[in-house]
Amino acid sequence: MDVTCSSGCQVAHYRAQKQEAKHRRRARQRASYVAPVHRYRIFERDNWICQLCGEPISKAENYPSLWSASIDHIVPIAKGGAHEPSNCQAAHFICNSFKSDRLEGVGVCLKIS
Repeated sequence: MDVTCSSGCQVAHYRAQKQEAKHRRRARQRASYVAPVHRYRIFERDNWICQLCGEPISKAENYPSLWSASIDHIVPIAKGGAHEPSNCQAAHFICNSFKSDRLEGVGVCLKIS
């Protein structure tokens, strides 16, 4: 049974499932709380705005673009944060990478040029 409307949506759905599985696995390895997190619900909740730099996130950009959408854990899983919607926020891939496993996005002031 197909859950997507096209092959392009199918690829995006598959990638989102793989990413979600990776986050759940990392959280379980660290004995953190794990709840279902739906990437696109997080992006819609945050209005496709990067919560680290405040700039809009393009829906058209895909990984490995530095400006593609990613999920950032506010309290990183590596620091004991849970993998749940209230601990997740939308971020550019580059902003999320720059923040790394710090608790705050201090110093993250990247601007799209």
